[in-house]
Amino acid sequence: MDYRNIRKSKGWIYNLLLPSIHLEYRKLFQKIHLHNRKGVPANKPVLIASNHPTAFIDPLFFCIFFDPPVYNMTRGDIFRKPFFRKLLEHCNMFPVYRQRDGYDKRDRNDEVFEYCQKKLVEGVAVNIFVEGEHHLDKRVLSMQKGIARIAFGTYENHPMDDLQIVPVGCNYSAGDILRDEAKVNVGAPIFVKDYWEKYRENPGAAINSLCGDIRKALITLCYHIENRNDDALAEHLLTLWRNDHPVNALPVVEHTADRFKEEKKVLDCLNSMPEDQKRALEEQTNAYFQALKSSDISDKSLMQPQQGKWSSLLFLVLGFLPMLVGFVLSFPIQSLALYLANTKVKKREFRTSILVGIGVLGNFFYYLSLLLVGLILQSSLLILFAVLLPALSWFSIYWSDRLSAWRAARRVLVHPERSRLLAMRSRVHYT
Repeated sequence: MDYRNIRKSKGWIYNLLLPSIHLEYRKLFQKIHLHNRKGVPANKPVLIASNHPTAFIDPLFFCIFFDPPVYNMTRGDIFRKPFFRKLLEHCNMFPVYRQRDGYDKRDRNDEVFEYCQKKLVEGVAVNIFVEGEHHLDKRVLSMQKGIARIAFGTYENHPMDDLQIVPVGCNYSAGDILRDEAKVNVGAPIFVKDYWEKYRENPGAAINSLCGDIRKALITLCYHIENRNDDALAEHLLTLWRNDHPVNALPVVEHTADRFKEEKKVLDCLNSMPEDQKRALEEQTNAYFQALKSSDISDKSLMQPQQGKWSSLLFLVLGFLPMLVGFVLSFPIQSLALYLANTKVKKREFRTSILVGIGVLGNFFYYLSLLLVGLILQSSLLILFAVLLPALSWFSIYWSDRLSAWRAARRVLVHPERSRLLAMRSRVHYT
């Protein structure tokens, strides 16, 4: 993010917490692939049109990585209480009032449209989740028409030739786990002026045309499984591909879409596959993954036995002390976040949002408290811990990942079923 543009944001909580969110995302995700970040330009009237897999993880991606401050449209029912309304507004969120949330269709949405127009004229980005709901299904749903109405209404009142809709695809390997993998892709801009003449002739047709083009763009930027009956098979095939192509631990953030494009090929192949061939492949993969489950090993450890080398044990031994310090120092906040996510969250889409939310707020005050106590007590050790805690906390998680991988690979190397499982896997052709 270009912090020179942060002054254009009116949300003081948004500005204050951005560095902390960066740290938490590098703990939540083992890898972040960010493609065409500059495709969301600063100082331009930009409507971001995005899919919406999770509750708050998607908009926070835009806030911490895109250059202009991003204002996120959010369901109106959580703005009902004045305290939460103020809190959310200072996080650059604004409400949309939907019938299914208990509002009349006309109730206050003219006010929301005016708000969007004002922000666009100011040259900041307004994000609208165009599917109208969040979901972890790997497909793009039909478009809600609100974004087109806002776009045309803005152009009518403020005919800006650079008023643009930028499609953005958010993709997660799972979407509800720690150490996930994220892929955020920014597409080519769609300029509202190109639809204006059609809109003047036939508004309904122009709105449908624009929404159709947004959806086509998002399908190229997102995972998209056409048939819901193929969801389980698609997850198995993606797992096989990812374990054939492991990611490097560092850097955590990479600015490329190469990995996403290869995974997209796997799904495109599945979408175009004849039904009889698809069902035969499904039978093979189900048999293989059932055999893995019965053997109590994972496809990842089966395909990456090099992680079980004895030389890897040297890293674990040398890294034990900093890991232990990071684990102990980060335990209070991390354990609270995991407890709440595991016991209080009913919908998968909210789980990682709770992990990040507790981590961001809790660690912000925790780091600050450690630093202040260290300064008051003039304890150089406490000050050092406060300064190093973000890095130590990340390292403790990374060290645990390496330990788990090493133990799983060691088990595979001596497992009596290893050869049989490898033979079963070799018969599964996923591209």
